[in-house]
Amino acid sequence: MIVVFGILLVALAATGAALSIREFRVRDVAEARRELMALDLLLSQETERTMQSVDLVLSSLQDDLTLGGITKPQDIMRKRASVEMYLLLKSRIVGIPQIHDVSLIGPDGKLICTTKVYPAPESDLSGRDYFTVLRDVEISGSYLSLPSYNEDTKSWSIYLARRVDDASGHFLGVVAAAIDLNYFEQLYKTLQIGDYGAVSLWRSDGTMLARYPAAGRVGEVYKIKSFTGILQPGTPVTYDSAHAIDGPERIVATISVDEFPLVVNISRLKDHILADWRQARFLIAAGAVLFAFAISFVLWLLIRHFNTYEALMAADRERSKAVAERERAEAQLRQAQKLESIGQLTGGIAHDFNNLLTAVLGNLEMLKRHTEKGEARLHRWATNAFDAARRGAVLTQRLLVFSRRQPLEPRGARIETILASMSDLLARTLGENIEIVTTIAPGLWPAFADLNQLDNAILNIAINARDAMEGRGRLTITASNCAFAARTEIEDPEITPGDYVLLSIEDTGKGIDREILDRVFEPFFSTKPTGQGTGLGLSQVYGFVKQTGGHVRIESIPSSGTTVRLYLPRAQSEDVLVESEPLAERALLPGPAGTVLVVEDDAEVRTYSAEILRDLGFEVRVTENAAQALEILRGGTELTLLFSDVGLPGVTGAELAEEALKLRPELKVLLTTGYVQDTTIDRCRFVLGIQVLPKPFTRAELADKITSVLTPVRRLAVNS
Repeated sequence: MIVVFGILLVALAATGAALSIREFRVRDVAEARRELMALDLLLSQETERTMQSVDLVLSSLQDDLTLGGITKPQDIMRKRASVEMYLLLKSRIVGIPQIHDVSLIGPDGKLICTTKVYPAPESDLSGRDYFTVLRDVEISGSYLSLPSYNEDTKSWSIYLARRVDDASGHFLGVVAAAIDLNYFEQLYKTLQIGDYGAVSLWRSDGTMLARYPAAGRVGEVYKIKSFTGILQPGTPVTYDSAHAIDGPERIVATISVDEFPLVVNISRLKDHILADWRQARFLIAAGAVLFAFAISFVLWLLIRHFNTYEALMAADRERSKAVAERERAEAQLRQAQKLESIGQLTGGIAHDFNNLLTAVLGNLEMLKRHTEKGEARLHRWATNAFDAARRGAVLTQRLLVFSRRQPLEPRGARIETILASMSDLLARTLGENIEIVTTIAPGLWPAFADLNQLDNAILNIAINARDAMEGRGRLTITASNCAFAARTEIEDPEITPGDYVLLSIEDTGKGIDREILDRVFEPFFSTKPTGQGTGLGLSQVYGFVKQTGGHVRIESIPSSGTTVRLYLPRAQSEDVLVESEPLAERALLPGPAGTVLVVEDDAEVRTYSAEILRDLGFEVRVTENAAQALEILRGGTELTLLFSDVGLPGVTGAELAEEALKLRPELKVLLTTGYVQDTTIDRCRFVLGIQVLPKPFTRAELADKITSVLTPVRRLAVNS
């Protein structure tokens, strides 16, 4: 702002200086024009009086000749020898210095009488322009001739002549006065206009008659700008000229004489007129430069102080920003630690519950099977208890998802395919009063995620959006690519650099207040009335995305809606999407099914698992830890399958599986777990190809998983 103000101030000063310089120039030129016009007007009046004096002499002579009894050409010819005519002409020019000679010319052009000498010499003037014009044209006034050079006097003259007629208007001759042009040069010289001024006399046809100082050629016709129609008699005009006569550019004032075809010019060199202006221009320009320098110096000082102040303010802002970012990061870290702590707590509780629920569900399932053909009331009680336990298992599974202890099966998948397959389900779930808009960016990358969990996450978010919109509004689902090349590009410190598929789900609901926005991912926290939600929907989404290696953000403006953004890792390769086959219980093929080694530290789960396997046709050996299992594996016992819990004391089930495969590479392994403890299980699944059965599991789920593990060695089936 200071720089702009300084530039404007300097520009204003420069503009003021330029305008002042221009104004002074215009003033000096205008003043010079006025002076020249005034002087030119005086010169034209003086020239007119001079010519009027000559014309008056000719007019009086014309009257004398007419009144003297001259009525025919013979009368005027007799005047040749008349001394009276000579004296008459001589008397008329006394006291008129501009008249060089007065002559009387006969009708044949012969000189009759002249004031130069008496008697007049023989001379034929019939070729003179003033004689031929006056002879051929009846002109009542006088005629001004072209200039002529007198060899005797070595000077230029012009003739002012009048026609002499008889009473009938017949031409009798011409009376002419020779005007010495030196008279005008001497007159102009007395003006003392200096070396830079010039005065000139012209015929109106552009013929130069006289000039001071001398320049050009007298009698030569020039194309003068002011003679081509811009002049009005008695009114001076000015113009700029750089004519060959005048040399450098001049300011010229010109005026035509009223009664005679004469033009008087007066001029001055433009450079001389502007000499004082150039000096003033230099002083003004120097002052403007000094002013600009002073302003620039002051601005430099101000900018320097301002930059120092800005640097201090920037440092303070950076410090404040750093403090704010640190506080925000600490708040996010505290929130993450809080969620992590809650996750560890719920994971531990869910693990214990899964072991209990495995035994409960298993025993209830067997009870339900054995009472199916018995008393209906007992079977109903068993079924109700089994269903309640299943609901508890679902709730526990959600807690495991939040705590990131749920075994996942991530794979590469096309988001557009998933959204297309869910379109009917979303439409039925949300209702016809909610508009669903799906936008897929071109060239969308495949995402790496557990498909079932991703379906549940989208459905949970959509149900929350429906409740926030109270069953009426618009749900917008947008999928696009998102890449973070460096940590500096990321606003959220929990997001690591990399390529992500961004899935945004936006609603037009009532939004979420800021004070509760940070708590929406906590389990069992809900803004819905009591009895209308478990509070595990968003916590399940949070845990699933985090466990997948992505990130979830929620943004909301009260009364304007909420946007949930899922950052899913980009898949390096895309797997073929195959719908999982529904669980089917098929009849067990006849013959022995093989031997299964069950490793489980929980006695109830171990007993339940062994009983199911025996019911499925297997021989079962049981141990409660990995050490006992390794002894059996090192022995000569033939085994078909190793079925082990992951969470064993000492050596974990995953480590046991790796050791078992080293001892017996052909051995089939199936692991079960209530939650994921570490990345070791991922190595078993993705590197060693070991399948994992989540707890709690039912007889049908165990049978189906063993079937897939043993395929194509043996396909198991179970009777319903």
